[in-house]
Amino acid sequence: MSTPNITSKFSIMCDEVRLEHNFKFMILGMYTPDMSVPQLPFIVPVLTFLFWLEGRIPNNYPFNAKLSHLETGAVIAEAMGAFGLAKPGQGLAPIRLVGIQFTQPGPYIFQLNIQNEIALDHHFSVLLVTPVMPGLPGMPGPQFGR
Repeated sequence: MSTPNITSKFSIMCDEVRLEHNFKFMILGMYTPDMSVPQLPFIVPVLTFLFWLEGRIPNNYPFNAKLSHLETGAVIAEAMGAFGLAKPGQGLAPIRLVGIQFTQPGPYIFQLNIQNEIALDHHFSVLLVTPVMPGLPGMPGPQFGR
């Protein structure tokens, strides 16, 4: 089997990845590693999976991707497109999904299949968490009925 042109360093899940005018990436709302939600169903306006890749050959690399609930196999979202590597070395591939609705807690998987190259998986869980409003150290908690 031949050596793949693309290898993966790591991936993260976040709300948004923006490219600034000076070509720096800004990562907003990073999940570490799971997503806590206050209710179900829960709609995430934008969900981005950022893959840090190493490429041997500059090229445009077509991909397809899907987000699914691991236990049931229910597909939540699908995407397709391409990303480019301008030169050999490291590069970032943000995959942006819009209007993602989670209807159940538990384990999820985002699968990125780079055509004729590799398949990459990003695992995470959706946790149903009741929000708590604690007071900060040295500050009183919320005061109601005053």
